Amino acid sequence: MSSNEFDVSIVVPAYNQALLLNRLLDSITRQDYTGAVEVIVVEDCSPDNTGEIVQAWIAAHPAFHGKYLRHEVNTGPGKARNTGLHAACGRLIVFTDTDVVVQPQWLRELVAKIDPEQNIVGVGGRVLALHLSSPYARYNALWKTLEPPQPAVGPIPFLVTCNCCYLREALLSVGGFTEDIRTPGGEDIAASIMLFKKGYRFDFAENAVVYHDFRDTFKNFRRTWRNYGYGCALVAHRLLTPDELAPDGKEPSPGNYWPIHPIRPSVTGVRSTFYDLRIAWLHSRVFKLGFKETLESLFVRLVERYSFLYGWKQGIRRYNAEKQARITGQQP
Repeated sequence: MSSNEFDVSIVVPAYNQALLLNRLLDSITRQDYTGAVEVIVVEDCSPDNTGEIVQAWIAAHPAFHGKYLRHEVNTGPGKARNTGLHAACGRLIVFTDTDVVVQPQWLRELVAKIDPEQNIVGVGGRVLALHLSSPYARYNALWKTLEPPQPAVGPIPFLVTCNCCYLREALLSVGGFTEDIRTPGGEDIAASIMLFKKGYRFDFAENAVVYHDFRDTFKNFRRTWRNYGYGCALVAHRLLTPDELAPDGKEPSPGNYWPIHPIRPSVTGVRSTFYDLRIAWLHSRVFKLGFKETLESLFVRLVERYSFLYGWKQGIRRYNAEKQARITGQQP
Protein backbone atom coordinates (compact mmCIF):
# COMPACT_ATOMS: atom_id res chain seq x y z
CA MET A 1 0.00 0.00 0.00
CA SER A 2 1.59 3.28 -1.09
CA SER A 3 2.05 6.30 1.14
CA ASN A 4 -0.32 8.26 -1.08
CA GLU A 5 -3.32 6.13 -0.13
CA PHE A 6 -3.65 7.71 3.33
CA ASP A 7 -3.66 11.33 4.40
CA VAL A 8 -2.92 10.51 8.03
CA SER A 9 -1.51 7.69 10.09
CA ILE A 10 -2.32 7.71 13.82
CA VAL A 11 0.36 5.94 15.86
CA VAL A 12 -0.33 4.77 19.41
CA PRO A 13 2.34 3.07 21.55
CA ALA A 14 0.70 0.77 24.09
CA TYR A 15 1.96 -0.96 27.19
CA ASN A 16 -0.26 -2.73 29.71
CA GLN A 17 -3.21 -0.32 29.48
CA ALA A 18 -5.74 -2.35 27.53
CA LEU A 19 -8.89 -0.78 28.98
CA LEU A 20 -7.59 2.76 28.52
CA LEU A 21 -6.55 1.91 24.96
CA ASN A 22 -10.05 0.66 24.21
CA ARG A 23 -11.45 4.01 25.40
CA LEU A 24 -8.99 5.91 23.18
CA LEU A 25 -9.81 3.81 20.11
CA ASP A 26 -13.51 4.39 20.70
CA SER A 27 -12.92 8.17 20.71
CA ILE A 28 -10.93 7.92 17.47
CA THR A 29 -13.97 6.42 15.73
CA ARG A 30 -15.89 9.65 16.40
CA GLN A 31 -13.52 11.90 14.42
CA ASP A 32 -15.11 14.31 11.93
CA TYR A 33 -12.04 14.21 9.67
CA THR A 34 -13.02 13.27 6.11
CA GLY A 35 -9.65 12.16 4.73
CA ALA A 36 -8.25 8.63 4.59
CA VAL A 37 -6.87 7.48 7.95
CA GLU A 38 -5.01 4.46 9.23
CA VAL A 39 -4.56 3.62 12.91
CA ILE A 40 -1.40 1.80 14.05
CA VAL A 41 -1.11 0.39 17.56
CA VAL A 42 2.36 -0.74 18.61
CA GLU A 43 2.17 -3.02 21.62
CA ASP A 44 5.44 -2.90 23.55
CA CYS A 45 5.34 -6.47 24.89
CA SER A 46 2.39 -5.97 27.24
CA PRO A 47 1.45 -8.71 29.72
CA ASP A 48 -2.27 -7.88 29.42
CA ASN A 49 -4.82 -8.49 26.63
CA THR A 50 -3.91 -5.44 24.54
CA GLY A 51 -3.54 -7.55 21.41
CA GLU A 52 -7.03 -9.04 21.68
CA ILE A 53 -8.63 -5.63 22.18
CA VAL A 54 -6.78 -4.03 19.26
CA GLN A 55 -7.52 -6.89 16.87
CA ALA A 56 -11.21 -6.86 17.82
CA TRP A 57 -11.34 -3.09 17.22
CA ILE A 58 -9.61 -3.44 13.85
CA ALA A 59 -12.11 -6.09 12.77
CA ALA A 60 -15.04 -3.93 13.87
CA HIS A 61 -13.76 -0.73 12.18
CA PRO A 62 -12.29 -1.59 8.76
CA ALA A 63 -12.62 2.03 7.58
CA PHE A 64 -9.64 2.95 9.79
CA HIS A 65 -7.30 0.41 8.14
CA GLY A 66 -5.93 -0.67 11.50
CA LYS A 67 -2.53 -2.24 12.00
CA TYR A 68 -1.45 -4.12 15.10
CA LEU A 69 2.30 -4.48 15.69
CA ARG A 70 3.93 -6.15 18.67
CA HIS A 71 7.42 -5.97 20.15
CA GLU A 72 8.64 -9.27 21.53
CA VAL A 73 10.59 -7.45 24.26
CA ASN A 74 9.77 -4.19 26.02
CA THR A 75 11.81 -1.38 24.47
CA GLY A 76 10.20 1.88 25.61
CA PRO A 77 8.04 4.54 23.94
CA GLY A 78 10.68 5.95 21.58
CA LYS A 79 11.25 2.61 19.86
CA ALA A 80 7.50 1.91 19.78
CA ARG A 81 6.78 5.22 18.06
CA ASN A 82 9.55 4.59 15.54
CA THR A 83 8.10 1.18 14.75
CA GLY A 84 4.79 2.86 14.00
CA LEU A 85 6.48 5.65 12.06
CA HIS A 86 8.26 3.21 9.74
CA ALA A 87 5.14 1.12 9.24
CA ALA A 88 2.94 4.13 8.49
CA CYS A 89 1.69 4.94 5.01
CA GLY A 90 0.36 8.42 5.68
CA ARG A 91 1.93 11.70 4.62
CA LEU A 92 1.23 12.99 8.12
CA ILE A 93 1.91 11.04 11.32
CA VAL A 94 -0.22 11.81 14.37
CA PHE A 95 0.89 10.60 17.79
CA THR A 96 -1.19 10.13 20.90
CA ASP A 97 -1.17 7.89 23.99
CA THR A 98 -3.40 5.26 25.52
CA ASP A 99 -4.38 7.42 28.52
CA VAL A 100 -6.14 10.16 26.56
CA VAL A 101 -9.55 10.67 24.97
CA VAL A 102 -9.54 12.66 21.72
CA GLN A 103 -12.29 15.09 20.78
CA PRO A 104 -14.21 14.77 17.47
CA GLN A 105 -12.50 17.79 15.85
CA TRP A 106 -9.04 16.76 17.12
CA LEU A 107 -7.60 15.23 13.98
CA ARG A 108 -9.05 17.81 11.59
CA GLU A 109 -7.73 20.75 13.62
CA LEU A 110 -4.32 19.19 14.25
CA VAL A 111 -3.37 18.34 10.68
CA ALA A 112 -4.77 21.58 9.21
CA LYS A 113 -1.86 23.64 10.49
CA ILE A 114 0.92 21.60 8.90
CA ASP A 115 2.44 23.93 6.29
CA PRO A 116 5.63 22.67 4.62
CA GLU A 117 5.89 25.84 2.52
CA GLN A 118 6.37 27.82 5.76
CA ASN A 119 8.62 25.08 7.23
CA ILE A 120 5.85 24.14 9.72
CA VAL A 121 6.36 20.37 9.92
CA GLY A 122 4.94 19.74 13.40
CA VAL A 123 1.81 20.81 15.26
CA GLY A 124 0.75 20.30 18.88
CA GLY A 125 -2.61 20.74 20.53
CA ARG A 126 -4.34 21.31 23.87
CA VAL A 127 -4.20 18.75 26.68
CA LEU A 128 -6.99 19.08 29.25
CA ALA A 129 -7.66 16.91 32.30
CA LEU A 130 -10.23 14.15 31.95
CA HIS A 131 -10.79 14.22 35.72
CA LEU A 132 -9.83 16.74 38.40
CA SER A 133 -10.08 14.35 41.33
CA SER A 134 -6.48 14.60 42.56
CA PRO A 135 -4.14 17.52 43.32
CA TYR A 136 -1.77 16.20 40.66
CA ALA A 137 -4.47 16.23 37.98
CA ARG A 138 -5.48 19.75 39.00
CA TYR A 139 -1.85 20.89 38.89
CA ASN A 140 -1.19 19.39 35.44
CA ALA A 141 -4.36 20.97 34.10
CA LEU A 142 -3.66 24.37 35.64
CA TRP A 143 -0.07 24.63 34.45
CA LYS A 144 -0.63 22.90 31.07
CA THR A 145 2.32 20.62 31.70
CA LEU A 146 1.72 18.45 28.62
CA GLU A 147 1.16 21.23 26.11
CA PRO A 148 3.97 22.65 23.97
CA PRO A 149 5.31 25.87 25.50
CA GLN A 150 4.31 29.02 23.64
CA PRO A 151 6.81 31.76 24.45
CA ALA A 152 5.83 35.39 24.10
CA VAL A 153 8.84 35.88 21.84
CA GLY A 154 10.30 33.27 19.55
CA PRO A 155 9.12 29.97 18.09
CA ILE A 156 7.64 26.95 19.89
CA PRO A 157 10.65 24.83 20.93
CA PHE A 158 9.12 21.36 21.17
CA LEU A 159 6.00 19.21 20.87
CA VAL A 160 4.62 16.60 23.27
CA THR A 161 3.72 13.21 21.83
CA CYS A 162 0.40 12.71 23.62
CA ASN A 163 -1.03 15.23 21.12
CA CYS A 164 1.02 16.12 18.07
CA CYS A 165 1.36 15.70 14.33
CA TYR A 166 4.45 15.60 12.12
CA LEU A 167 5.15 15.61 8.42
CA ARG A 168 6.38 12.04 8.00
CA GLU A 169 9.20 12.91 5.60
CA ALA A 170 10.63 15.53 7.99
CA LEU A 171 10.48 13.26 11.03
CA LEU A 172 12.17 10.44 9.14
CA SER A 173 14.91 12.85 8.06
CA VAL A 174 16.10 13.12 11.70
CA GLY A 175 15.70 9.43 12.46
CA GLY A 176 12.47 9.73 14.42
CA PHE A 177 12.64 9.40 18.20
CA THR A 178 15.53 8.55 20.50
CA GLU A 179 15.27 4.84 21.29
CA ASP A 180 17.71 4.29 24.16
CA ILE A 181 15.58 6.05 26.80
CA ARG A 182 13.37 3.29 28.14
CA THR A 183 11.09 5.50 30.24
CA PRO A 184 8.71 8.17 28.84
CA GLY A 185 10.33 11.62 28.64
CA GLY A 186 13.06 13.12 26.49
CA GLU A 187 12.52 11.17 23.28
CA ASP A 188 10.00 13.74 22.02
CA ILE A 189 12.29 16.62 23.06
CA ALA A 190 15.14 15.07 21.07
CA ALA A 191 13.04 14.80 17.90
CA SER A 192 11.96 18.42 18.28
CA ILE A 193 15.53 19.64 18.81
CA MET A 194 16.81 17.81 15.75
CA LEU A 195 14.01 19.15 13.56
CA PHE A 196 14.43 22.67 14.95
CA LYS A 197 18.16 22.61 14.19
CA LYS A 198 17.43 21.68 10.58
CA GLY A 199 15.38 24.87 10.24
CA TYR A 200 11.93 23.36 10.72
CA ARG A 201 9.36 24.96 13.02
CA PHE A 202 6.21 24.03 14.94
CA ASP A 203 2.73 25.48 15.42
CA PHE A 204 -0.09 25.14 17.94
CA ALA A 205 -3.69 24.14 17.19
CA GLU A 206 -5.91 25.58 19.92
CA ASN A 207 -8.91 23.46 18.98
CA ALA A 208 -7.06 20.14 18.64
CA VAL A 209 -8.10 18.93 22.08
CA VAL A 210 -7.40 15.72 23.97
CA TYR A 211 -8.40 14.90 27.53
CA HIS A 212 -5.63 13.26 29.53
CA ASP A 213 -6.40 10.79 32.31
CA PHE A 214 -4.06 12.13 35.01
CA ARG A 215 -4.35 9.26 37.48
CA ASP A 216 -1.20 10.12 39.39
CA THR A 217 -0.54 9.26 42.98
CA PHE A 218 2.26 11.04 44.80
CA LYS A 219 4.66 8.20 43.94
CA ASN A 220 3.68 8.10 40.27
CA PHE A 221 3.81 11.88 39.91
CA ARG A 222 7.27 12.02 41.43
CA ARG A 223 8.52 9.17 39.20
CA THR A 224 7.02 10.77 36.09
CA TRP A 225 8.82 14.06 36.64
CA ARG A 226 12.05 12.30 37.55
CA ASN A 227 11.81 10.47 34.19
CA TYR A 228 11.15 13.76 32.38
CA GLY A 229 14.18 15.37 33.98
CA TYR A 230 16.40 12.40 33.19
CA GLY A 231 15.40 12.24 29.53
CA CYS A 232 15.52 16.00 28.99
CA ALA A 233 19.01 16.32 30.48
CA LEU A 234 20.37 13.42 28.48
CA VAL A 235 19.13 14.55 25.08
CA ALA A 236 19.90 18.22 25.74
CA HIS A 237 23.54 17.48 26.57
CA ARG A 238 23.83 15.19 23.57
CA LEU A 239 22.32 17.63 21.06
CA LEU A 240 22.88 21.21 22.23
CA THR A 241 25.96 23.41 22.05
CA PRO A 242 27.64 24.73 25.23
CA ASP A 243 26.13 28.17 24.53
CA GLU A 244 22.66 26.64 24.30
CA LEU A 245 23.12 24.63 27.50
CA ALA A 246 24.25 27.70 29.47
CA PRO A 247 22.88 30.77 27.65
CA ASP A 248 22.76 33.21 30.57
CA GLY A 249 24.43 36.49 29.72
CA LYS A 250 25.46 35.31 26.28
CA GLU A 251 24.38 36.36 22.84
CA PRO A 252 22.62 33.53 20.98
CA SER A 253 24.76 31.76 18.43
CA PRO A 254 23.79 32.30 14.78
CA GLY A 255 21.61 29.73 13.08
CA ASN A 256 18.94 27.54 14.58
CA TYR A 257 19.68 28.29 18.22
CA TRP A 258 17.42 26.11 20.42
CA PRO A 259 16.06 27.80 23.59
CA ILE A 260 16.70 25.54 26.59
CA HIS A 261 14.75 27.57 29.15
CA PRO A 262 11.49 25.55 28.96
CA ILE A 263 13.26 22.34 29.99
CA ARG A 264 16.09 23.57 32.21
CA PRO A 265 15.51 23.07 35.98
CA SER A 266 14.16 26.22 37.57
CA VAL A 267 15.18 25.26 41.11
CA THR A 268 18.72 24.36 42.12
CA GLY A 269 18.88 25.68 45.68
CA VAL A 270 17.10 27.68 48.36
CA ARG A 271 17.19 31.02 46.54
CA SER A 272 15.90 29.67 43.24
CA THR A 273 13.22 27.67 45.08
CA PHE A 274 11.98 30.80 46.83
CA TYR A 275 11.92 32.72 43.55
CA ASP A 276 10.06 29.92 41.76
CA LEU A 277 7.45 29.67 44.52
CA ARG A 278 6.99 33.43 44.47
CA ILE A 279 6.25 33.33 40.75
CA ALA A 280 3.86 30.42 41.30
CA TRP A 281 2.11 32.33 44.09
CA LEU A 282 1.62 35.35 41.84
CA HIS A 283 0.24 33.13 39.10
CA SER A 284 -2.17 31.56 41.56
CA ARG A 285 -3.62 35.05 42.07
CA VAL A 286 -4.11 35.31 38.31
CA PHE A 287 -5.81 31.89 38.30
CA LYS A 288 -7.95 33.08 41.25
CA LEU A 289 -7.18 30.04 43.36
CA GLY A 290 -8.43 29.85 46.92
CA PHE A 291 -5.99 29.66 49.82
CA LYS A 292 -6.22 25.86 50.12
CA GLU A 293 -5.87 25.34 46.38
CA THR A 294 -2.89 27.70 46.30
CA LEU A 295 -1.06 25.79 49.03
CA GLU A 296 -1.84 22.53 47.27
CA SER A 297 -0.47 23.86 43.99
CA LEU A 298 2.70 25.16 45.63
CA PHE A 299 3.35 21.81 47.29
CA VAL A 300 2.88 19.88 44.05
CA ARG A 301 5.09 22.39 42.28
CA LEU A 302 7.91 21.67 44.74
CA VAL A 303 7.51 17.94 44.16
CA GLU A 304 7.60 18.48 40.40
CA ARG A 305 10.60 20.80 40.43
CA TYR A 306 12.80 18.71 42.71
CA SER A 307 11.84 15.42 41.06
CA PHE A 308 12.75 16.94 37.71
CA LEU A 309 16.04 18.27 39.13
CA TYR A 310 16.91 14.84 40.56
CA GLY A 311 16.28 13.21 37.18
CA TRP A 312 18.20 15.99 35.42
CA LYS A 313 21.29 15.25 37.50
CA GLN A 314 20.96 11.54 36.74
CA GLY A 315 20.72 12.31 33.02
CA ILE A 316 23.89 14.41 33.20
CA ARG A 317 25.68 11.57 34.99
CA ARG A 318 24.73 9.17 32.21
CA TYR A 319 25.85 11.66 29.57
CA ASN A 320 29.21 12.10 31.31
CA ALA A 321 29.61 8.32 31.53
CA GLU A 322 28.91 8.04 27.81
CA LYS A 323 31.41 10.80 27.08
CA GLN A 324 34.09 9.10 29.18
CA ALA A 325 33.36 5.77 27.48
CA ARG A 326 33.91 7.35 24.06
CA ILE A 327 37.27 8.66 25.22
CA THR A 328 38.41 5.35 26.68
CA GLY A 329 36.75 3.15 24.08
CA GLN A 330 34.77 1.26 26.70
CA GLN A 331 31.08 0.62 27.15
CA PRO A 332 29.37 3.08 29.60
